[in-house]
Amino acid sequence: MGQLLTPAEAATIPPAPDSRLESFVDAQVVAAPIAVSGVVDAIVEVSRQRKSLLNQLRSVLQSGNNAKALQLARQLCGLPG
Repeated sequence: MGQLLTPAEAATIPPAPDSRLESFVDAQVVAAPIAVSGVVDAIVEVSRQRKSLLNQLRSVLQSGNNAKALQLARQLCGLPG
């Protein structure tokens, strides 16, 4: 996987022969951090939800409610409740 160039490094690259290609590449470089940010946000949200489910599962197991514990465990595994 390639690394992103610094602005100084990018300035040393000769212009593309086709301005449409250059515009396309510029748009992709600008969009990349936004896309990565969205992925990171989604990962953080999934992690938060799974942590909440694990905490609920721990609490339910301690209370002895096996039916609810099984339901939560199945939910964590992506199985129907």
